[in-house]
Amino acid sequence: MFENVILTLLELMWSLGYPGLFILMFLAGFCAPIPWEVILMPVGASEMDPIISSLMGGLGSSLGAALGYWVGRELGRPLLLRWGRYVLIGECELRRVEVWIERWGNVATIVCRSVQYLPYKTFNLAAGVLGLSFPSYMVLTIIGSFMKCLSLIYIGVVASVNYDLLTLIILSSLVVSVLVYFRALRDGRGE
Repeated sequence: MFENVILTLLELMWSLGYPGLFILMFLAGFCAPIPWEVILMPVGASEMDPIISSLMGGLGSSLGAALGYWVGRELGRPLLLRWGRYVLIGECELRRVEVWIERWGNVATIVCRSVQYLPYKTFNLAAGVLGLSFPSYMVLTIIGSFMKCLSLIYIGVVASVNYDLLTLIILSSLVVSVLVYFRALRDGRGE
């Protein structure tokens, strides 16, 4: 059953090609609740070139992050706190990320963009709210996004020799994503 889902994802990625990958990663990089692994691991198992795919995914995600940065910068903290709940960003999450940025500065940018399950969507908005240097933010975001895309795509490449293994890895990653999502939802309500 799940193997059919993986085959459907592979066919979808083949049909969308690089422009579709760019658009999906733009949406995922901004605030859409699209787990990267659902997009990138099937890309690795497809006929698409891993390096070109990593570049397209990294650039798409980085442009989405830039949009998040400017939304945070223009809306500011008060409006972000008022409307952020619709993308699972509450005061607690925003403050946590702001403290991290204040402590680590630019290092936080590349770490947050390259490590799976860190709150990069909140980070994008908080970076804008705090007024991080946009050029530095973008360079580090592009590097971190490319590294994360490349690693997830190569997991798909390695796992593509066995669709059962690929299915297991994607499902495991989705379970972790769902758990992180529900924890953020719970924490956002102050429970």
